[in-house]
Amino acid sequence: MRSFKSYFYTLLVLAVISFSYVRTQQMDIYREIARSQQQIMTVYKYLLTEYIHELDVTELTTRIIDSMLSNFDPYTEYYQQKDLEDLSLKTEGEFSGVGLEIYMYEDQLTVVSPIEGSPASRSGIYTGDAIMNIDGEPTLGLELKDATSKIRGIAGTEVILTIKKPNTGEVQDYPIIRDVITIKDIPFYGMVNDDVGYLRITNFSVNTPNETKNALISLMQEGASSVIIDLRDNPGGLLSSSLDLLDLILPKNLDIVSTKGRAGKSIKSYKTLNNALIPESINMAVLINGASASASEIVAGVLQDYDRAVVLGSQSFGKGLVQTVIGINQETALKITNSKYYIPSGRSLQKREFIDDDLIADSAATADSLFQTMAGRTVVGGGGITPDLIIKDEGSYPLAASILRSGAYFKFVQQNNDQYASIEEVLNDDKLMENFKTFIDENDISGYVDGQEDLKQAKEKLSKKEEKNLFINNAFSVIEKQIEKTQSTMFEDEKEIIQRMIHGEFAFYYDGYEGRYNLYLQDDMVVLKALEIFADESQYLSILSNTESTEVASIKN
Repeated sequence: MRSFKSYFYTLLVLAVISFSYVRTQQMDIYREIARSQQQIMTVYKYLLTEYIHELDVTELTTRIIDSMLSNFDPYTEYYQQKDLEDLSLKTEGEFSGVGLEIYMYEDQLTVVSPIEGSPASRSGIYTGDAIMNIDGEPTLGLELKDATSKIRGIAGTEVILTIKKPNTGEVQDYPIIRDVITIKDIPFYGMVNDDVGYLRITNFSVNTPNETKNALISLMQEGASSVIIDLRDNPGGLLSSSLDLLDLILPKNLDIVSTKGRAGKSIKSYKTLNNALIPESINMAVLINGASASASEIVAGVLQDYDRAVVLGSQSFGKGLVQTVIGINQETALKITNSKYYIPSGRSLQKREFIDDDLIADSAATADSLFQTMAGRTVVGGGGITPDLIIKDEGSYPLAASILRSGAYFKFVQQNNDQYASIEEVLNDDKLMENFKTFIDENDISGYVDGQEDLKQAKEKLSKKEEKNLFINNAFSVIEKQIEKTQSTMFEDEKEIIQRMIHGEFAFYYDGYEGRYNLYLQDDMVVLKALEIFADESQYLSILSNTESTEVASIKN
């Protein structure tokens, strides 16, 4: 009995000491916070009261906070009211408005696409229509974000859009009643052939799991014995939605994701909660690329860790951080990174830290290393998802990328769609690429060549000096001619991919997302590789059991 009492008292003393230590640490932290706050407030006060100009308090506050957060990872952000609305759209998958995707085309607010079934679509507004006025106010010179804010509003209220039709020049007022608009996370799904189903997921919002469930059920009813999930260019979204999606694919009670951070509430683990919707007899492939991030990486990584799907494409982005949104007041909030996530193999997918080591009190970190899937395949942590089959493009297509960034595909379609009655006529037009080449030349669109920017900066530095060096100027001239020579051949070198892009833009104009994807899937080399694997069961099983290096395929896509 005495020994038990001694043991009990020892534990009690240790508990008191431990509590006192923790309490002391907390008090020290709070004292440091108080001192820091006092310093910041003193500087803030003198700026507002002593600076030569009277300052805008709201703007100054926003800039101070933004400057503070610029030292951290790019996902820790300060949100004001308009930013919170955009965040809500990304995560909740809905907003209140008329359902228009808009774009600034030659300083004119232009409709990219009405969302299917939206009030705008039902009102007769179409791709390429110019929005001249919003509630009688001209849109000329209006910023895109301001136009978006004016068009959106409370569901049930009216907005009047003055529309100019591109082909006829007809101008007409369209009174439209705003409604709650739901964004589809799966713009397209369907059968690629008699046996293989395909679905494209572009975002992870609250709607994603249900949309995915409905798509998978539909594909299986159509006879799909294999399924391709395309997560290319998917930036992620809600962690919970990626977990719910995995719940549709994996058996019940499997570990899928854990999160670890400083705060106790950030340390969590998640398991599958239900029996899989998809039977294990259905083979699966997941497609990723460098723009696949966050929640899309979780899906691809977990399915890879459990050897449930073949992952194809290129290295994913590498975002393994988790954020939470903390309300500051009714109009502002802080989105802060509070943990990292880890998938079943134990690996983190975060490619690197974004914070300066000098800001971290304890900068000691353990390096990511090699991990294993359930079947014993080697996978790498700390840099996104490495596909089971790495499929690389032959070149980066600099001209095609420049055309895309300039909006030239869209502009060309708007100017020329009246020449064709259907996408079939576009595909059969032998003069299309010649006409498009003339169009981009007239608009002075050229592809970027490595070193081009360095040359420009060097010339600018030299021009600031009074002396002229003939030798250097001649060297510049030689390099510029070489760049021009390289650019002159880009169109022919990239003709195939440029043609694919312009065809896709026309297909979207005539038949929306369904038209674009039906066209693209015919020659998408990553999809074709997945079909090849599905057609050979032994190849599929071999990839998922292979413990050696990943295959690298070089393709032109």
